[in-house]
Amino acid sequence: MDTSERAGIAAAVAAAFDLGAVLGPLRSVPGGRSHLLWQLRTDTGAWAVKQLNRSREPWWLADHLAAAGVEEAAFRAGVAMPRPVPPLRPADGMLADLPIGGSLVSFLVHEWCAGQPLADVGVPAAVADWAGATLATLHTLPATGGNTYPVHPVTDWAAWLRDAADDAGFLAAVRDYLPDVARAVEIVRSAVATRGSRTAVSSHRDVKPDNVLLTPTTPVLVDWDGAGPEVAEWEVTRAALAFSRTGTGWDAAQFGRTLDAYRAAGGRPVPADETAFAGLFRTQLGGAAWLLWRALGHRPVSPAERSAAHGHALETLADMRSSLSRLSTWTRWLAS
Repeated sequence: MDTSERAGIAAAVAAAFDLGAVLGPLRSVPGGRSHLLWQLRTDTGAWAVKQLNRSREPWWLADHLAAAGVEEAAFRAGVAMPRPVPPLRPADGMLADLPIGGSLVSFLVHEWCAGQPLADVGVPAAVADWAGATLATLHTLPATGGNTYPVHPVTDWAAWLRDAADDAGFLAAVRDYLPDVARAVEIVRSAVATRGSRTAVSSHRDVKPDNVLLTPTTPVLVDWDGAGPEVAEWEVTRAALAFSRTGTGWDAAQFGRTLDAYRAAGGRPVPADETAFAGLFRTQLGGAAWLLWRALGHRPVSPAERSAAHGHALETLADMRSSLSRLSTWTRWLAS
């Protein structure tokens, strides 16, 4: 993207979100795989501008509206997070569709949060405590609408592979993971059948070190695009694992800190059995299925995105296999 294109985006975003006069060019900010992130400076402050890689399918907008509602509720509840900025003419949640380069492009804006990525420095014990307390606050939000991403049975996976025209080596590699898929699906289904250990809430749904910034005063939770309906007991165990992960595995004491802080802040009891980790496996199954669809050409993606999805799908399936191998250990941690 050249200088004139960035200047055009900066001017259009500043006008749409009433951010004042632009003081300089957009600065690219390293982010995730899904969206472009920019920093914009105007005479009213600094702003985080997210250029969305969105779908025009109805489900995408429904998910965005649900996420925007959860984000606003969390901000009102006092969760430490960047302030979302609504566009001057809100129509679809918090985004603005702007004519860029001859087509409509969607943008979100938040107040810029100056902080250090937690992923760069590791997870101090105090941040594990903060994560537990933050989840307890989030789990006071009432359950709302949105996509809960149902889990596909292993027979669906087998059918996708059977009907696929793709690299034989890739298809064989995915087939090797089908027993793991079947085991993970069974854990999720068993947890769904155990109604007494599930509490429906609305939450961030991706509380992990990658989505935390360390500021001089507090950690801050960012990236609310995936917010929506969640199961409280499943999310807190998934987050406790994320904040206890080290370079060589997981730290049992750190895992316990997050859960202790969650309960101390009013969080719900978590059952000491493997169904407590259903949220982790639901996330891994959903992510792997989505990436497999992209790899096989079932979703409208570019050739480069389709090519990248092959490796990302296998990475996600490998993570799921690793999680299954540690499940009995993690369940013992819950019991202790």
